[in-house]
Amino acid sequence: MLHIETWTNNQVLRKVSDQVKQSEIKKIEKLGNQMIKYVKNPDNNGVWLAAPQVWVNKRLIVVSLLKDRDDEDFKTIMMINPEILTHSDNMDKEEEGCLSIPWMKGNVERYHTIKLKYLDWKGKDRVLLLEWVSSRIVQHEIDHINGVLFVDKLV
Repeated sequence: MLHIETWTNNQVLRKVSDQVKQSEIKKIEKLGNQMIKYVKNPDNNGVWLAAPQVWVNKRLIVVSLLKDRDDEDFKTIMMINPEILTHSDNMDKEEEGCLSIPWMKGNVERYHTIKLKYLDWKGKDRVLLLEWVSSRIVQHEIDHINGVLFVDKLV
């Protein structure tokens, strides 16, 4: 069972996470699979999760790639060492919440479209172009591995 860490001043959540080395891929894959199970469990009310939220300061995120808020046919994947390469100029402002701060929600501006690179669970380089909801989800999680919480970006 994964323990989701809560509180905005938590040192684990506020630390910039370390890169995952090639030699750590198999170990991090096991954690990623546990995180995917957690996210896919409808009782947990989440579509994203970052390793620091489960007390691991590694650059690992698990995200559900939703087409829109009503999408029920989405894929949930792990991204190792994700990095935004480019982003659109236009931004969208929407309400966000977080498993680490479940009692709070607020409006956050995020890029509408991002292009990112990451390693998949096999350690293979991947590049993805995401927009709207999926873009927002990934940006939220990349913030987590950079020690940033959505409350830092409220507008």
